[in-house]
Amino acid sequence: MNLVQEEKTNAFVKYSVWILLAIAVLPLFLTFPLDVIDIDSSQYAEISREMTNNGDWFFIRDNGRRYLDKPILTFWKISSSFTLFGQNNYAFRLPAILMTLVSLWGVFAITKLHSGNSKRAWIAVLLYALSPGLYAMVVDPKIDVYVTPYIVLVFAFYYLGTKKNPAYYYAMYLAMGLGFITKGPIAVVIPGIGIGGDILFRRDWKRLLEIKIFPGAILALLPPFLWSIPLYLEFNTYGPYFFLWVQSFGRFYIKMYDQKFDPFFFYSNFSWAFGVFILPFIALVIRQIYQFYKDKSIRLVSGIRSNEWKEKDFVPAFWLFLFLFLISFSKYQLPQYIYWCLPAGAIVGSGFFLRILENAKDLSSKIAKSFIYLTSFGFILTGLLFPVFVLDVGYGFYAWVLVYLALGFFVWIYLQSDRLLGTLVVSVSFFFTLVSVFAYPLLVSYQPSKEIGELIQEAEPKQEKFLMFGIPASKRSYAFYSKRLTRTLFDPEVLFEALRKDEERMILISEKFLPHFDRFTSNRVELDIFAEYPSYKVATPELGFFLKSKRDSLTSKVYFGKIRFKSGMKDLPSIPKPE
Repeated sequence: MNLVQEEKTNAFVKYSVWILLAIAVLPLFLTFPLDVIDIDSSQYAEISREMTNNGDWFFIRDNGRRYLDKPILTFWKISSSFTLFGQNNYAFRLPAILMTLVSLWGVFAITKLHSGNSKRAWIAVLLYALSPGLYAMVVDPKIDVYVTPYIVLVFAFYYLGTKKNPAYYYAMYLAMGLGFITKGPIAVVIPGIGIGGDILFRRDWKRLLEIKIFPGAILALLPPFLWSIPLYLEFNTYGPYFFLWVQSFGRFYIKMYDQKFDPFFFYSNFSWAFGVFILPFIALVIRQIYQFYKDKSIRLVSGIRSNEWKEKDFVPAFWLFLFLFLISFSKYQLPQYIYWCLPAGAIVGSGFFLRILENAKDLSSKIAKSFIYLTSFGFILTGLLFPVFVLDVGYGFYAWVLVYLALGFFVWIYLQSDRLLGTLVVSVSFFFTLVSVFAYPLLVSYQPSKEIGELIQEAEPKQEKFLMFGIPASKRSYAFYSKRLTRTLFDPEVLFEALRKDEERMILISEKFLPHFDRFTSNRVELDIFAEYPSYKVATPELGFFLKSKRDSLTSKVYFGKIRFKSGMKDLPSIPKPE
């Protein structure tokens, strides 16, 4: 990097980056007070609440029952936060926010050491911070928001070990191990694809010996080995088998995970998850492929044979493209799997973004700039259309519009040499801020678990279980906010036994099942409904839900009431279960 470029980079870091970074992460911090939604996030919150209350930090319980689906580390993080700050929304989201900040540092470190360019490193951080995929991870914290930072750390410590001090390799293996007991072997597999693929492609056997596979492998395997012990004690050999195979590699091979195969599923999901830069990124890929075939001097097979690219660094590219190619063969296709390679997309894309900024008069750069401005306009327009299509707004909405108008004006005037990047940051942050402040609260208003939970705590302060009828057992938000276990009723005798013990109980009933309640109880129970609440499957909202004109037709209700035996019905003998 020449002196002029270095001076520009220093100026960018000194005056611009902290402003842009603060604007980029603002929507993430605005998620702190937001309610936990069903299904996965509320389940993690409830498991951690039970862990905190029970004081048993090695055997996981979900609604009082044994739990095997995810490893332990995420629940330790959330439970620790609950212990320190109480069982609330802020404490639940704090570990996810902290891990996200760690991942931003990791993206910076990787890009800086990979490219040697500080400005490119900051651009990579901003691209990752602004990606819709990262925001989706933070606003609804599933396991991916916890494992992705460990994957990032593995690559960061690899570069630190390579460029700075070999002792960092030990931290790399430890990060693998911690990621292993967060999500499973994927925390080892993805670095194996990126780092191992690069070493094998370049036949860099010296690097292979340098990265301290032994004793590093012991550090990577120690956490999963230790976690396998309580799994074995609870589930016998099936516990470690499920942890090491079924919930990881089994998603490729085991019949229980066999879905309809779509080879383009993960590519399309990567497109929306990396949406802030996807149009220029696609243009970059097409251009690179075209140049590859146009340049007759490049021959892939002969180049590999002669090890023509021995001094190159393909780690981020393999992390992104090779992983996407391999994951596309998975039989179990969930969109959140692409979150694991989003940081690599930001790292690879940052180099192209920097070239766009530095080659302003080049035709391809002008086209890419137009794509970026088009993307920025799309985010702004979508945000401004909220009052028209999504929800009725008050003065708060227009206050946020004015705030971002001021930020946009400031960035346009003050960051003259970085207007393109500043425009993207402000426009995307504007949209995600509106989601945090308006759209997400609209969504959770159709999940009344927090309000109902507070009523249950007041009405039944000493009860250990909250009774529900027709409410799916997967809706753990009711358990978390009522601070007790939930029991979805399938057997009327369970209900009768509860009423014989306490005479009166509170119950939550879905609109669909309310007409069947009398038949379920053989008309022996009297129901007094105190309140009704709108309800919706917030975990998987349809596009129509966010349209004011269609929302009411898609929603249902839940009813909160009190039940008791009708006169003379308490001591009747047991009855057959209804068919």
